[in-house]
Amino acid sequence: MTDFSVIKKLFHIAEPNGFTYDEIQVVKDIFGQLPKVFVDYYAELGKIQNLNHTQDLLIVPERFQYYKNDDYLIFYSENQKACVWGIHKEDLSKSNPPVYMSYDEKEWSLETETLTDFFTAMAYLQASFALDFTCNTFYEIEPNELDFITQNFSNKGVFFRQWVEGIKFYGNHSDDVIVVINGNQMHYSSNTEEHFLEMDKVLSKLGSEL
Repeated sequence: MTDFSVIKKLFHIAEPNGFTYDEIQVVKDIFGQLPKVFVDYYAELGKIQNLNHTQDLLIVPERFQYYKNDDYLIFYSENQKACVWGIHKEDLSKSNPPVYMSYDEKEWSLETETLTDFFTAMAYLQASFALDFTCNTFYEIEPNELDFITQNFSNKGVFFRQWVEGIKFYGNHSDDVIVVINGNQMHYSSNTEEHFLEMDKVLSKLGSEL
């Protein structure tokens, strides 16, 4: 199985909660072949609501029929379908293929180098809204304040290239995240009150509320 330990630690997931292989077969029947990481994620984590449906939406097996595209398997959608994410059909034989994003389902741009990077980055983005302790606003930050974040918090190692002009993730604990959008907006959360207060003590003093 693919190692999703980063996601599980972030959301404090103790037990798998995914789709059965019969349910996943519905998708396979449409596309013929599916990447190993795709199958593993759907089988282990696919039914966890706060991970997959708090802000943006993992496409569940019975809804793939509504996301048909000649060239891409579309598997994730922005909550108002402003954009979608997909895997090129020529990459479906790869175990961990790249993921592309499109606003119109015609022009596609590389979002993440691998599917595991995408699922991890999306988990961080969902976490910023879904975890137990979340700041209740977005902050607009200046370049020097971004420097403070990058110097005092670890880069989580995954990012979005395309969505909202790029999103990066930081944090010093396995169950927290600081989301920086387009280099000038910040939002943060944690699944542990102690870790949230540790962040909030310094981050709430940065920038201006939007």
